[in-house]
Amino acid sequence: MPHTDGLGLTLLLHVDDTPGLQIRKGGRWFPVRPLPGAFVVNVADILEVLTNGAYRSVEHRVIPDAERARTTVVIFQEAFVGGMVAPLPELVNGGEARYRSIGIEEYIKGNLGALADGTRFIDKLRT
Repeated sequence: MPHTDGLGLTLLLHVDDTPGLQIRKGGRWFPVRPLPGAFVVNVADILEVLTNGAYRSVEHRVIPDAERARTTVVIFQEAFVGGMVAPLPELVNGGEARYRSIGIEEYIKGNLGALADGTRFIDKLRT
């Protein structure tokens, strides 16, 4: 199922060369060619909020290979400041914040609910 990740960064380590990961850009899906031993780093939703939209979270999906198993190690990294998920003031640069501030606990609850619904919680944080 296509989705973005809800935390700060997602690190993926491809253990083998089985394809399957795809990212969406400009409405089209592109394969990510696995390089065993190389990391793929996905910007996730909280980092999008912290950067006030300068870095966008990556919509991605996995298409299973019917012939071969795919092994990937995944690490999710949180990112918040002072217990809050909010645009960093220095990245708002005197303009308007594109996202409202929210406590990390409320964010995690909202994100889990949105994940179950197949929606993006940060869309509800847009100002």
